[in-house]
Amino acid sequence: MAEETLPAESSGEIPAPQEDALQEQNIDNLPQGSDASDINPIMMGFNKLTIVRQVALLIGFAGILALGIGVIIWSQEVTYRPLISNLEDYNAKEILQTLDEKGIDYRINPTTGIVTVPEAEIHDARLALAPIVAEIDTTVGLELLDQEQGLGTSQFIESARYRRGLEGELARTIASLQSVRNARVHLALPKQSVFVRDDREPRASVFLEIYGGKGLKREQAEAIINLIASSIPELPVENVTLVDQKGNLLSKEGQDEEDLLATKQFDYTRKVENSLHQRVQRILEPVLGSDNFQAEVSADVDFTMVEQTQELFNPDLIALRSEQTLNQEKVEKPEGGIPGALSNQPPGAAEVPEEVDENGNPVAQPIERKSEATRNYEVDRTLSHTQHQVGRLRRLTVSVAVNDREKVNPETGVVESVPWTEAELKRLELLVKDSVGFNAARGDSVSVVNSLFLGGAVELGEPDFWKQPWFWEIVKQVLAGLFLLILIFGVIRPIVKNLIDRGKMDEVAEIEGELDELGDGDDLFGDDKVTLAGADEFLLPGASEGFERQLDALKGLIAEDPARVAQSFKKWVNDGK
Repeated sequence: MAEETLPAESSGEIPAPQEDALQEQNIDNLPQGSDASDINPIMMGFNKLTIVRQVALLIGFAGILALGIGVIIWSQEVTYRPLISNLEDYNAKEILQTLDEKGIDYRINPTTGIVTVPEAEIHDARLALAPIVAEIDTTVGLELLDQEQGLGTSQFIESARYRRGLEGELARTIASLQSVRNARVHLALPKQSVFVRDDREPRASVFLEIYGGKGLKREQAEAIINLIASSIPELPVENVTLVDQKGNLLSKEGQDEEDLLATKQFDYTRKVENSLHQRVQRILEPVLGSDNFQAEVSADVDFTMVEQTQELFNPDLIALRSEQTLNQEKVEKPEGGIPGALSNQPPGAAEVPEEVDENGNPVAQPIERKSEATRNYEVDRTLSHTQHQVGRLRRLTVSVAVNDREKVNPETGVVESVPWTEAELKRLELLVKDSVGFNAARGDSVSVVNSLFLGGAVELGEPDFWKQPWFWEIVKQVLAGLFLLILIFGVIRPIVKNLIDRGKMDEVAEIEGELDELGDGDDLFGDDKVTLAGADEFLLPGASEGFERQLDALKGLIAEDPARVAQSFKKWVNDGK
């Protein structure tokens, strides 16, 4: 081969093998290893790694691929919102068929039975299902009795149908209330008996499903209980149990009496405050206007039950209650009478012999006199029984904030805010005191303050763009794209480049070894400088070009695609050129 190349060098022409290689490169119009036997630099670099690194690299690539797929799925994920809370309450077949006809995607939770649809289609789905949901009524009322019954129907079946129909009618009535979404009624109607000892009272249990965000007031619960009790003969109010979907007992039965009392007291206090607030509002609205004042009333109500019995005595005031007087006298009788005819009379009827003295003259009997008086006096005594009213107003506090007046400045014509004078505020305070029944001895307090009000209710405009759903959808797409770019150019590309560099280094080493085997390869490629100038640097030199030009072109081909050059050298060696 050396002998073949020397004449070519002396004549300034490229050797035949090199000329064939250059012609092959010129035909293919540039270096690309399309030959099946070319060695892939990535595979060469991968094969140079250890087994542990190869396994780790494969696992890393698999993880990166899974992560990228997950990010893409996350960015394309659609937000679903609940459409129907419980599919069992409706005709599931008709609802799902309607959604399929409208082309609305849906999902069904197998555990809860909730049907969800994409957020963008929630309104279309509701409009499509509105006629179906409105017509569905699973509650059966007394129309159950209109169904045909066989001749062999027993009395028990008839009673059960009547009870079921009555339960359905009561459930429909209760469900028509504003706060109640659905209701179920269970009646326990005992069989009537002619024996008094076997007579039992009926009972009723009511289950209520309340709308979310709403509560059942005490008055509404009592109204439902009285409705049930009035619909069933001989059903006392105490035998009606009311329960909501959260398991809260709403009827009085089972509740603590103290809790019920506290609830009633709280409601009574609110009623007192609302009544006084309405009084203040009615007296100030004609003077100030409805939007120029704000009033708050706080009432301290005393719910203490006081019963007092009092007995008072006044020792200074004595009264004669009763008086009893007895007079008794005993006087000596004078001796004889006046001498004369009147005294000389014959004795009358026989009498008890009178006592006589020693001379025989009768002794005069004494006359008794007795006087006795009994007087009963009573001390002044006062007995009083006082029972204080429950819910007595102990103290009252009223606060009123008055807005500034608006007046037009005659000089500028601009509407200005003018504060109220002290005298005018005193007049307003007097009006408020008289309207609420102000009592200074009770410790009541009324304050009227003048202050500039801020503007009316702020109109809520459209929410900011970053609060819009579409904004976050775009953010998800952008984040997913950035993540994929970072994953490709920050992780995958450096790894692949490292493997390619390893493969190219191995190829260059292999080419250098093959050139060394050719003998004069060192003289041919000893100079590393490649000089390609002008527009001809991208064109391969022809046979008439100089040796230096051909040598530089060959060096450029080797540097650009060493694998193809090595393949050409192998072909020459095999052909014996």
